[in-house]
Amino acid sequence: MKKIQWKKTLSVGIEPIDHQHRQWIESFNNTVDAMTSRHSREQILKMLGFLVEYTETHFSTEERYMAENHYPGLQEQIQQHQELRATLANLVRDFEDEGITPELTEAMDTFLGHWLIRHIKDLDMKFGAFTKRKKIDIS
Repeated sequence: MKKIQWKKTLSVGIEPIDHQHRQWIESFNNTVDAMTSRHSREQILKMLGFLVEYTETHFSTEERYMAENHYPGLQEQIQQHQELRATLANLVRDFEDEGITPELTEAMDTFLGHWLIRHIKDLDMKFGAFTKRKKIDIS
């Protein structure tokens, strides 16, 4: 599994969101490390649980900022967030049922890692551009 590297090109220009993205990436990378190193089932479940909780915290924060600022792309964000919540729940369930499998590591690597990068570079960047255009300060 590949780790995700934070790059300046992932900055949406909204510090609280950028901070949460960096934290999410760190949590993802820690989970990848735990799975790759074959940590105990309990440790991996704990890390997956934290990843699920932090994902919820982050999505709630983004959606609140978008709603407060009447962002027209909010519904598309909510839809994509719901899809990731469901996928992440399925990944956790798969781990609970079968442990670390090649399919699970592939899903973590390709879907979860790539989803986050695509989501930031597409939808989150649009929100960043919206706040800049409207001169909205979120700090």
